[in-house]
Amino acid sequence: MDYAKVLTGGVAGWLQFESACDRAGLFSEKYLTAAIGQILSGRSGNRTVAEYKHPQLAPLMIGSGRRPEVDFVVRNTDDKIILAVESKWAGRTKLSTEAILWDLIRLELIAHHEGARCIFILGGSKRKLDAVFAEPAFADSKTKPNRRPVLRHDNNVQHSTQLVPTVPVRIPMLKKLFAPYDQFDFPETVVSRRSAPSPADAKERDYQVYAWEIHPAANRRIFRPGNSKYYGGQK
Repeated sequence: MDYAKVLTGGVAGWLQFESACDRAGLFSEKYLTAAIGQILSGRSGNRTVAEYKHPQLAPLMIGSGRRPEVDFVVRNTDDKIILAVESKWAGRTKLSTEAILWDLIRLELIAHHEGARCIFILGGSKRKLDAVFAEPAFADSKTKPNRRPVLRHDNNVQHSTQLVPTVPVRIPMLKKLFAPYDQFDFPETVVSRRSAPSPADAKERDYQVYAWEIHPAANRRIFRPGNSKYYGGQK
């Protein structure tokens, strides 16, 4: 099943319906997950679990605090994860590139270690989504001539996002994300491929949904942030 296509079309249609019912004021990341959860549950035979503890990162945390979670996972009859989904909403509160990166990293780990399909969903008005895509840390707007955006939103080609310190504007946010897991093996790159957004011809005030499938690199290489002078502070 093409979950990315099903989710973009289904969630976009739901947003259009909810907006027609004058409920757009309620739109948020939490509100978005209601539609995602219903679609996944219906398509998976009720084998969808929300707020699932991340299988690689959650066991590494010690002490108090909420463990890293995944918005949704779908498990098969052997309780093996076969699909993981993370989502973000571009709304009144500014959506940070850091939050998007963390979702992509966690999905890549599940795709690699669990062999599951992993999808990142992003929704919002076209105007808000365009602002996310244009944000300097997302777009890597200061690197010329070879810009390296976090995700390709303009086409469906396969794209690699570097997690090693090659994009200066992202180094501080990645250092913060890696800090609690500085001796864990992270991938050097996250591979993504966009599914066509829905609706494809959205106007500025229309609501639109994007989805990217997240993969490990074919020649996956790893690094430990604690061993990096940029992320771990070692000289």
